[in-house]
Amino acid sequence: MKSSRSLSVLIALAVLVPSVGRAQDAEKAVAQSATYVSQVDESLTIRRVAVLPASDNVDGIYARPIQAQLTELVKASHRWDYADVTVAGAMPSVSDLEEKPDLVLKTFGKLDADAFLIAVASRGVNGLSVRLDLFLKKDGKLVTQEAFKDNPRTEIPQLREQIRVSYNRLVAKLPYQGLILSRQGNRITINLGRSDGLRKDQIVSAVQIIRVQRHPRFNFLISTDKEILGQIKILKVDETLSFGAIINERERGAIAKFAKITALRPVEYGDTSLDGEGDINARADSNVAFGEKPTEWVPSRPPAFGQVGFRLGFGSYNYNLSGISSDCCEAKSSFYPSVTVDGELWINPNWIARAQITQGVLSTSNPRSASSPSDLNHSYGRYQLELGYNFLLKDDFFGPKIQIDAGLATANMKVDDSNPRGLTSTSFSGLLVGVMGEFPLDDTKVWYLGGKFNLFLFPKMSESPVTSGGDPKATINDFSIFASRKLSENLKAVGSLDFSLYSASYSGAGNRMDASGTNPEIATSLSQRHTVLSGGVVYMF
Repeated sequence: MKSSRSLSVLIALAVLVPSVGRAQDAEKAVAQSATYVSQVDESLTIRRVAVLPASDNVDGIYARPIQAQLTELVKASHRWDYADVTVAGAMPSVSDLEEKPDLVLKTFGKLDADAFLIAVASRGVNGLSVRLDLFLKKDGKLVTQEAFKDNPRTEIPQLREQIRVSYNRLVAKLPYQGLILSRQGNRITINLGRSDGLRKDQIVSAVQIIRVQRHPRFNFLISTDKEILGQIKILKVDETLSFGAIINERERGAIAKFAKITALRPVEYGDTSLDGEGDINARADSNVAFGEKPTEWVPSRPPAFGQVGFRLGFGSYNYNLSGISSDCCEAKSSFYPSVTVDGELWINPNWIARAQITQGVLSTSNPRSASSPSDLNHSYGRYQLELGYNFLLKDDFFGPKIQIDAGLATANMKVDDSNPRGLTSTSFSGLLVGVMGEFPLDDTKVWYLGGKFNLFLFPKMSESPVTSGGDPKATINDFSIFASRKLSENLKAVGSLDFSLYSASYSGAGNRMDASGTNPEIATSLSQRHTVLSGGVVYMF
């Protein structure tokens, strides 16, 4: 009898063990049968967030309460865990962090967090501006950014409320709303709940991010491409946690831990009725899609790298050489054309590099009587290479700013030789230090007005084929006023009035001879004055 019971137990075990094994294998098959891997998706998985020290331009008056408010918000979030970190040493500027992911990795790469939240505040004449940045530890790049500008309410209680609103907007810009925390069979747990708007029996989508498009300069996300892995029905909802069941997926096991949850709320649009009493061809934009040779409308990207410009100018020119015989030497041209081509490279919002070339042609009467030819042709060329630093008055590159420039400049005036000799060709050059101010005339930033003054250090002057005097002491004065109007996102019209005076005083004899060719002519001073009115267009890219 005993042996009979033992035999029954062995038979039962023989049946049960394979069944248990098959159940375990089936559960493993659900988890392992399909694996969807995306490095982009993994880099955007945020579980722990650190709040870095905030900064401002008023000795921490706003930085401290802003940092404390952000810390409270992150600690209160059920989507993220708060990472308490300590930053040793001086903090890089937020502008440098935005443009240099390697600097983010070098400075914060060892901190125990998936992302870093940092704020920078600036108080100006029009109010308080604050920018919030969220950086990823994985690649050091900016992932989202939120800002408000010129808020006239600068009291701390109002600031706290504005920071809370900006923080919520920053989080809402992430390309997903939540994460799957675990999966057992077809049952899943999500880190979202009633406070996020989830409700029982709601259907949500599980996705994987496969591609991102970033801003060309500041790297924050502009758009993302997502792949839908499947759909989940919510079965139970708590305040900050939900439980659901997978109702479909691309392949068995495609929805895994840390898959992203989206589509909590459908996108709703306003009135969808057509303009023009229902006739689509009567719409103002009908030609875009239905006219002759229709083209797809694509929004233009805001300029981020630099600009190139072209201007056509018309100017006047006056030349004077003092101290020699009465029949020489004055010359002038009341009207001559010129062309200016310039370009700027925006290294970052503060540093720029600029190059400019101006070419002009003119003709003057030969100031020396009985000299041939009677008319002299001139060729004018000016070349500048500068490095500038912007002081942004409102923390906005396209807002009011003052710029300090330094570089090299040279101006050449080549003229026909004559017999007896009338005018000489000259070249002025020197180190340039400039100050420029540019200001929008209103908040729309359509019209701008500005001015620029250049001071030349250690200017030099040379003459050919002869010198009118010895040891010339050169002086260069140069300033301009300009205006511009924005025509489109990447194009603006510009106008400029430029004044330039090149002069030199002599303290010795040169090798210039008079009309007879026997007596030296010794000049005391030389001057050239240009006044140019120009206009053109600038393309910003």
